Amino acid sequence: MQEPNPYQPINKIRIVTAASLFDGHDAAINIMRRIIQATGCEVIHLGHDRSVEEVVNCAIEEDANAIAMTSYQGGHNEYLKYMYDLLQEKGSSHIRIFAGGGGTILPEEIKELQDYGICRIYHPDDGRAMGLQGMINDLVQKSDFPTGKDVQDCFKDLSNVQNIARLISAAENFPKESEKELNAIKKLADQSKTPVLGITGTGGAGKSSLVDELVRRFLIDFSDKRLAIISVDPSKRKTGGALLGDRIRMNAIKNNRVYMRSLATRQANLALSAHVNKALDILKAAKYDLIILETSGIGQSDTEILEHSDASLYVMTPEFGAATQLEKIDMLDFADIIAINKFDKRGSLDALRDVKKQYQRNHKLFETDVNQMPVFGTIASQFNDPGANSLYKALINKVVEKTGASLDSSFEISKEMSEKIFVIPAKRNRYLAEIADTNRAYDAWAEQQKIVAQELYALNASIQSLEQSKSKDKEQLKKQLKAIYNERIIDLDPKNMLLIEGWNDIKQAYKKDKFIYKVRKKEITIQTHTESLSGSQIPKISVPKYSSWGDLLHWQLQENVPGKFPYTSGIFPFKRQGEDPTRMFAGEGGPERTNKRFHYVSLGMPAKRLSTAFDSVTLYGNDPDYRPDIYGKIGNAGVSICCLDDAKKLYSGFNLCSSS
Repeated sequence: MQEPNPYQPINKIRIVTAASLFDGHDAAINIMRRIIQATGCEVIHLGHDRSVEEVVNCAIEEDANAIAMTSYQGGHNEYLKYMYDLLQEKGSSHIRIFAGGGGTILPEEIKELQDYGICRIYHPDDGRAMGLQGMINDLVQKSDFPTGKDVQDCFKDLSNVQNIARLISAAENFPKESEKELNAIKKLADQSKTPVLGITGTGGAGKSSLVDELVRRFLIDFSDKRLAIISVDPSKRKTGGALLGDRIRMNAIKNNRVYMRSLATRQANLALSAHVNKALDILKAAKYDLIILETSGIGQSDTEILEHSDASLYVMTPEFGAATQLEKIDMLDFADIIAINKFDKRGSLDALRDVKKQYQRNHKLFETDVNQMPVFGTIASQFNDPGANSLYKALINKVVEKTGASLDSSFEISKEMSEKIFVIPAKRNRYLAEIADTNRAYDAWAEQQKIVAQELYALNASIQSLEQSKSKDKEQLKKQLKAIYNERIIDLDPKNMLLIEGWNDIKQAYKKDKFIYKVRKKEITIQTHTESLSGSQIPKISVPKYSSWGDLLHWQLQENVPGKFPYTSGIFPFKRQGEDPTRMFAGEGGPERTNKRFHYVSLGMPAKRLSTAFDSVTLYGNDPDYRPDIYGKIGNAGVSICCLDDAKKLYSGFNLCSSS
C-alpha cells in the first residue's frame, strides 16, 4: 500500500497526546504524535499514566482542537466516556477525542464509544487499510477548525481559565479580528503589577524540570497566591509542527492555583513567540501573582527574554566546554541569577567557580567576594535539593527587590550545597558493567584455555603415535615433545585438566540405567532413559561426542551438563520427577475470585507454584476508586490488591513459607 501524502492543515491545530491512566504502553502514542507533528500540528505531549482530569484540564488550558489517546491496559470504555462527559461538563464540547488501543478495544466497543460521542477509535484494520499517515490525516482533518476566533466579552471574566486560553489563541491566530478585545486587555494589564520571571538557557539544561521545582516551592511557600507559566518551544521550519513537551516534566502544576500555556515560536531561530507579549498581558489582566516565562533553548544568544521579564534566570549545565566559552554567553552580562543545573555531573565545582568569576568580571563586582555571586548549583531531578531551595529563595527575593511585589517568602533554606544522593552507592554504580566485564573476561579466558587444551591434545596424540613408531629417533622426538608438553601445560588451569580427565566418568554415569545425586542431603535416584512406544531407550541427557580436548573443555566451560557450572541447563542434574511442569497463573477481579482460581489450578498437585497477575491500579501503587478512569481498570487484566487484608485473602489456604 502506498502511503498517502500528509494532509495540509488550513488552521493552526493543537493536539494533546497521552497514554491513559496506569498504562505504561507509550510506544504507539510516541509514534503517532511524531507523525501528527510532522503533519504540521502543534503537539502538547503528556507522556503515559495520565488521568482524565489531567488530560481534560490540559486540553482546556492549551485551547486544544483535539485529544489523541492510547489505551492498552483495559478500562477504555469508562476512561473515554468519562473524558467526554468531563469536557461537556466544563463547557469544552468542541474538543474532539480520538483513541486507539490495538486489539484491546473490540469492534463492538468501538461502535459503542463512537455512538457515545468519541470522534474516532482506530482499530488495527484501519491501520491496514489507511496506513499510519492515512489515520493521522483523518485525525488532523477532523480537527481542522479555528480556535480563538470568537472571543467577544471573554476579557470580562478572566477568572475563567477557558476565557484566558481562548484569548491567547485569539492573539496567536486572529490578532486583527480580536483587536478590540486585546486592546481592552492591554488597558487592564497596564494597571497590573504582576511580576514576570524570565527563564532561559541552552536546550537540555533542565529548564522545565527546574521550573517544576520552583513551582512546587512557590505553592508551599504561598498558600493563597496564584501562578501562571508560559512555556515556549521551537516550531519546525520544514513542517510548521512543534513538540510542546514541557508538561511531561511538570508534576507540580496539577493545582487550581496554577495555569500553564505552551506556545510554539511559529518562526525559525527565535527563542520566543511573536505573540508572547499579548499572552503576558492576558495573564497580567487575570491578576496572577507571578508569571514565569520559559523560552526554548537555542544557544548562546538568549537575551530576547529580557524585553519581556522583570527578573531573569539563566540555566546552564557544567558541560559548557572551556572557560573561554563563558565569555560568549550574553546572558551572563544580563541575567540576575545563574543556575548550573545537573550539578551532579563531573566537574561541577570547577564550573561553579568559573561561572562565578565570569559573572564577577562581567558585572565589574571586583570588590565583592566571588562566593557572593548569585550563581547556584542545582539538581532539579533530586527531591528537596538544597541548591534548588537556595535558588528559589534568591529568585523570590530578587523579584521583590526589582518590582516591589507582595511576595514575602517564609521559605527556609540551609547553607548546604547540592550533592547527589545515590540510591546505589557510588562504588557500585557500575555494577552492571562489572558483571558484563566479568562475563566477557570469562569468555576470553575460556577461549584461551581451549587453544591451550587443543595444543596439548595434539602433542599428546603425537607422543602416542610415536609409541607405535619404529623410528630410530622416536625416543629423542618423544623427549622433545614431552618437554614442549610440560612447558605448555603450565598455561592450562589445573581444574580444567581435571574436567578433561573426568569426562569419561561423566559419560559413563549417563549411560547407566540410574543416576544418583543428592539435594539437601537427600539421595535422589532417577532413570536416565525413557522408553519410546517402539521400545527404544532414549537418553534424557545426551552428551556431545567430542574427542579433542579443546572442544571438550570449551563445551564444559560454556555449557556443560545439567547440575554443573555454568548451569546453563539448570542447577540440578535432572528435572523433578512426579510433578508435571505447571505454571499456576491467575489474577482477575477481586482477591476472593483469584484465590478460588489458585485452589482450582493447584488441586491435587504435590507443589503449589502460584504466579499472580496484578491489575494496573495495583501495579502503579494506587487505591481502587469509584472515579471512572480508575474504576474501569480495577480487577482488569489482573487482581486488585490494595491492602494487607486483600493479600491475606488472595493466598488464603496456602503456606507461603513452604518450599513446595
